[in-house]
Amino acid sequence: MRNRMYLLLAALLLCSTRLQAQTLESLSENNGRPEQRVNGIVATFSPFAEGRATTEGVLRFNGAVDETNAIWSFLVNPSTGMYISYVLVIERLPDPTKLKITIAPMPEESLDVFRETVWAKMLELRWPKRPSYSPSPPPSYPEPLVINLNDVVKIPLWVNAGTEWGVVGDKIRFAVDRPRPARDFTIDDVKFNLASFRLIINGEVRSGERELKGFYLGAQPAFYLPGKGVFVFSIRPHEGYDFQKIGVADGNKISFSYGGDKFEWVNRYPVLPYSGPNGGIWNLWVMLDTNFQPSQETVEAHKLLSKGNCCVYYNWDLKPADKPPSSKTSSSKK
Repeated sequence: MRNRMYLLLAALLLCSTRLQAQTLESLSENNGRPEQRVNGIVATFSPFAEGRATTEGVLRFNGAVDETNAIWSFLVNPSTGMYISYVLVIERLPDPTKLKITIAPMPEESLDVFRETVWAKMLELRWPKRPSYSPSPPPSYPEPLVINLNDVVKIPLWVNAGTEWGVVGDKIRFAVDRPRPARDFTIDDVKFNLASFRLIINGEVRSGERELKGFYLGAQPAFYLPGKGVFVFSIRPHEGYDFQKIGVADGNKISFSYGGDKFEWVNRYPVLPYSGPNGGIWNLWVMLDTNFQPSQETVEAHKLLSKGNCCVYYNWDLKPADKPPSSKTSSSKK
C-alpha cells in the first residue's frame, strides 16, 4: 500500500515536469489536473470564492486512486503558506443518476509519504518559520451526501481567506466517464519507474545518506549534476536531439559512462518492465544538456530530501514542437 501511495504522489506532485526553472508555482502549473477520473465518473474541480475572498493564486494538486474510488486534493495559498488536503470518495449507486460523495481526511501514512516529496521541501524553504509542514484539514467534514449526477458540490476550505472576509473552496461537477477507445501499444507507452533510488558516481554514493523516495515515472527520467549538466535517458533515439546509445538498463539499475566518469542510478525496483533476471538487459540512449540550470529553490529542496544529495531529479517531457535543447553543445564523447 505504501508503494501505491508513492506512485499516487508521483502523479500528484512530480509527473510531467519539464526541464525548466522548477518552482512551487511551476509544479502546480504542470500538475493542477482539475479533471479527475475515478470509478467511471469524471470529477471536474474549480475554485470558488464567497464574500470578498479571492481564489487568485491558489495552487492545486489532484490525483486519483481508482481502486479506492478516491481523489486526493492538496491546495495551497502561496501568500500565507497555508495549505489544505482532503480525500473525495465517489461511490456509484444502483440508481445511475445518483452518487454518494464522502469528504474524508488524508490518511496519516499518506502525509508521511508527502513530507518526503520535493513539493513538501519547497514549502519548508518558502515558509521556514511554520510550526508544522502538515496540511490543515478543511474547516469541517460534511456527512456523506447522496447527490444527483448533475449536482454541483461546494466544499469550503478557507475562512477569512486573504486579508478580506470570505470563504475559498472547491466547486466540483460530475459526469459519467465515456469509454476511451482501444489503440495500438507502442514503444512510447513504456515508462521508466524510478523510486527509492540512489545515484552512484565513480563508486561513490552521491544522492545522500539515504534512499530518495520520490517517484519518477515517465519516458525520459533525468538528473542534473552541478558542473556537468542534465543527463536525460530514453529507450529510443529522438530526431533532432543528441541522444547517444551509451546506457544500459539491467534490472534495478541504469548505468553508463561519460567523459571518463561511471554513473549508476540504482533503484529498489526494476527500472523498466521485463528487465532483470526474468527479462532482458536493454540499451538506453543518453543525452547531456550542458546549458540547463535548475532554480536555486529546486536545488535546495532536493538537498533537503537526503543529507549530502548532489543532484536534482526530473521527468523530462519531450515534445515534437520543442526546439532541440543544446544540440550544438551536447557531446557524444564517452
